[in-house]
Amino acid sequence: MTHLHIFALNEPITTSHTNLTRQKGETPALPPLAEWLGLDALDTDQIELFPISDLGGMDLSDYVQLAFTPEDGIPADNQRRINTLEGSILLVPDDAITGTLSPGPQATLIATIPLAQADNSAVLPKADVARPPTQAAHTEPEREATPPIALYMLLGMAVFAVLAIFVGWG
Repeated sequence: MTHLHIFALNEPITTSHTNLTRQKGETPALPPLAEWLGLDALDTDQIELFPISDLGGMDLSDYVQLAFTPEDGIPADNQRRINTLEGSILLVPDDAITGTLSPGPQATLIATIPLAQADNSAVLPKADVARPPTQAAHTEPEREATPPIALYMLLGMAVFAVLAIFVGWG
């Protein structure tokens, strides 16, 4: 099961590093987050780091619910705890972690929430894919395409013009 770890940062951070900032191509200088969490490595392409004030009036629990899809929602005690946070937070899914979490004084673990995962255990029947029919050797040869109607109209106008010239001379 994959989890989301929610940390309150005890250092003054004004940097935002989120999915949205990555999509915009922003690459801020990040503090040594792996070191702060006691990890061998941290995939910063999967984390979210931002000041709580960036959420405006939105509760952090609502943001986590929308951005990470917890397995069974966020338990009420965790909601209360994370909605009272101030300063900056760090959201770290298990997939971003190499090593064992052992946060130092720079980060305080507030909650760990199980995330929803795809259930790929279904056994589905194979689709019946029809093969394209093969052409038989005795098929009719392809017909030439008929000329467009504009060509007939052009020929008709030319014949009419020639007739009009002859009638006018006669």
